[in-house]
Amino acid sequence: MIEQQPPTSRYPSVNDHASAGSDPRMLLASIVHDFNNLLTPIVTILEELQGRHVGTSRQLKKIDGAIYCAFRAKVLARHLLDFASARPVSPEPVQIRQLLAPLETALASILSPDIRLKLDIAEELPPAFIDRQLVERALLNLVINARDAMPEGGDVTITAALEFPPASRSPGPERMIRLSVADCGVGMDHQTLKMAGQPNFSTGTNGTGLGLATVRRLMESLGGRFSITSAPRRGTTIDLWLPARLACFAD
Repeated sequence: MIEQQPPTSRYPSVNDHASAGSDPRMLLASIVHDFNNLLTPIVTILEELQGRHVGTSRQLKKIDGAIYCAFRAKVLARHLLDFASARPVSPEPVQIRQLLAPLETALASILSPDIRLKLDIAEELPPAFIDRQLVERALLNLVINARDAMPEGGDVTITAALEFPPASRSPGPERMIRLSVADCGVGMDHQTLKMAGQPNFSTGTNGTGLGLATVRRLMESLGGRFSITSAPRRGTTIDLWLPARLACFAD
């Protein structure tokens, strides 16, 4: 007689799929894809409610907080998807103004009402030679960090200019596009600044430590650079040094 085992409510684990011969990363990618499909309409509805400006100040603040949490969830899902299935970098010439125009509303929506988003883009910039999706993700990470650093409100300023990068080992560096995200928040002391950008290090109590480390890795994959300037109570500026299509600019 074969004894029937009672049904179990446990979901198949990564080890189950590995022992069955399937790739656990494919399972993870599938889960993240489903998660994003569920999250997208939630963000859409919240943004619609936010745009109506209907409700008490307390209710509107809760909507702002929900949108912020939803965007953080999308960032975390993107990190997991990168781990599951890294895609090749696809750089192309991109105008910075065209990059920021559709992003401005989304970035502003994740900031609390007492934080203002400002843009300061130099005139006649050459195209940046970048993977648009990667830079968009980097900016989202940095704006979320800036919000977390300013519990009392203030300004988040995104600037873009054509400059020479900081001194490095490579001789005769060409000018690059410096895309910066600056806040006027709590800033970092010297020890924190040394650790910033390292994997698994986070200045937040609930952070994953993936934010700045991910941004650094994204810049390196594009042939760009990453630098931080910060001091306690003086805010933080993150510089993304992007390759520029200077030949196109000269023409």
